[in-house]
Amino acid sequence: MRTSRPSSLIPHPFPMPDVIAKKYQIVREIARSNDVVYEAIDTTMGRRLAVKELVIPANLTGQGRRERIERFNREARAAGKLAHPNIVTVYDYGEDNGRYFIAMEYLEGGTLRDMLQTRGALPVAEAVDIASQVLSALSHAHAHQVVHRDVKPDNMHILPGGQVKLTDFGIARLTEEASLTGEGQVFGTPSYMSPEQIKGQSIDHRSDLFSVAIVAYEMLAGRKPFTGDSVISITYSIMENQPGPIQGIPFGLEQAIFRALSKDPRMRFSSADEMRNELKNADSLGSQRSRTGIGQTGYGTLGGFMLPAQSPGYGPSGGMNGSAFPPSSVFSSSNSRPPSIFGVSTPSVGPAPMGSTVFSPPPVNAPPTYGNAGAGPFVNWNPSGPNNPAMTPPPPPFPRQPAGPVFSEATRTFFKVLLIAVILGGALLGGVLLFQNAYEKQRKTSAAIAIEALNAEGKRLYEAGDLPGALARYEAALEKGGGTRGGDDARVSLVAIYNKAGINKFERGDYNGAEQAWFRAHDLGPDNKDVAYNLNRLYDRVGDKDNALKEWKQGREATSRVSNSDPGAPGDNNVLENRARNAMDLYNQGVTAMRQGNLDGARSFWEQAIGEAPGTDAARLSKQMMDQTASQPNF
Repeated sequence: MRTSRPSSLIPHPFPMPDVIAKKYQIVREIARSNDVVYEAIDTTMGRRLAVKELVIPANLTGQGRRERIERFNREARAAGKLAHPNIVTVYDYGEDNGRYFIAMEYLEGGTLRDMLQTRGALPVAEAVDIASQVLSALSHAHAHQVVHRDVKPDNMHILPGGQVKLTDFGIARLTEEASLTGEGQVFGTPSYMSPEQIKGQSIDHRSDLFSVAIVAYEMLAGRKPFTGDSVISITYSIMENQPGPIQGIPFGLEQAIFRALSKDPRMRFSSADEMRNELKNADSLGSQRSRTGIGQTGYGTLGGFMLPAQSPGYGPSGGMNGSAFPPSSVFSSSNSRPPSIFGVSTPSVGPAPMGSTVFSPPPVNAPPTYGNAGAGPFVNWNPSGPNNPAMTPPPPPFPRQPAGPVFSEATRTFFKVLLIAVILGGALLGGVLLFQNAYEKQRKTSAAIAIEALNAEGKRLYEAGDLPGALARYEAALEKGGGTRGGDDARVSLVAIYNKAGINKFERGDYNGAEQAWFRAHDLGPDNKDVAYNLNRLYDRVGDKDNALKEWKQGREATSRVSNSDPGAPGDNNVLENRARNAMDLYNQGVTAMRQGNLDGARSFWEQAIGEAPGTDAARLSKQMMDQTASQPNF
């Protein structure tokens, strides 16, 4: 007699489902890096979600293991305390039999990295929209004392409708909790780290703004602003090099990105909201031409006429039954008529306005009218034809000419010769005009090619770090093509390069050189806000802001502003150095007074240092001590 095997020994046809915390049923693995992410089902809620599980290397023990677990839990707390439409939602986190997990919302779509690898550079409006959503998320996070520290395209998820979700708070810093990063330790992705993050210094919300600016640059230019063939060369580029210009975008937008990429955090935007507003409003974004050279107003061109883009709301193929124009219902009104198309009025739909005249064709059986008989647009309507001989119009009113020659043979010969001469003269004149037009077109084409070549050479030299050579090429292009598109492009590039040259000279203490560079940038771009901002910084530094700006606007020579033959003049560099030394002495006296318990005396010394040399390191340090002895600074 054959007996059956016990059921416990019969292999199950399918593996038993993996369940975490007795309610998160794993469906499949969807991502893996330092941790693993699963698609899962919350069996208690019947909800689809993502579960992130901590992966701890087997050789990680002791303090390293505890810090890894604490950092994972801190990620959950950082994201869990934030409720914002542009931040991934965390539902739950915890530990189940040694498995540490975070349960969060499931995101359709893909990352910004996937989008950039597929499409390359994005249109201006789309890139600004993505950056604005990320900045909105960061504004909320910063307001809740969370610094993300790893802003990059891989952590920006784009949902099918275009909504952006900021993800992965794995190395986020919670400012109200003790830091897990020791002094000198570096966490983050090298290509998107701020200079202070690379150096292992203390960071705040402005480090996130630097990373957003790198992502915005990459979206618009199709490349990263700081590159290299190794981590060392990339980080060196971030700390020392300036990014190249971005072609085909509004100048104000480029300047906003460059401001957020300042090496000094104090030169960046003060908040994510300020940066978002600047990106969205920079240089009338909607009026600029796109990368393809086609305007962004929703119109195309055909034969010199402007055609509205086809709307997806009409007809089976997106237009009005295949037409590029809206349906008649758009204009149906008892008090309006449809607009003319290419100068031809279309008939009115529905009753005509009071006082207007409506024309109609004659009735089918109406007798024909000729000459001036009748009225309306069909006054000269002639229905006669080969199949209707009875309706032949009356003969012409002019009698026929009598037979025989009207002019003599000599007269006709004269007119023939005259006609031939006129024809030949017209042909000759037409040939001359055609030659002149062709020559003028060729000359303009050659000039445009030469200007574009100068611009291209200027760009190459600029990217190679040869600022003087780039300036020479762009100046030549501007001189050759003033008022042309190539000349306008050269002007925009010159403003950007002179502005950056002024920044470099200013940071090296060459105030005269910085002033000259910024004056040239102002001459080329009088409405540029960044140049005016930099000039204000210069005059703050030399202590001559009020007078110098006024004199500059009145046309005073540039050499009389900062450089002065009088060694005691306010703009002289020797005086500036003396003031800086005096300010540093006052700062040190204040520190000594504070150590002796004389806080009021110390604050008095620091106030004097700020007034002695504003903008110097001594003034900055004195201001920090004033703030620290008054109250703790807010986040």
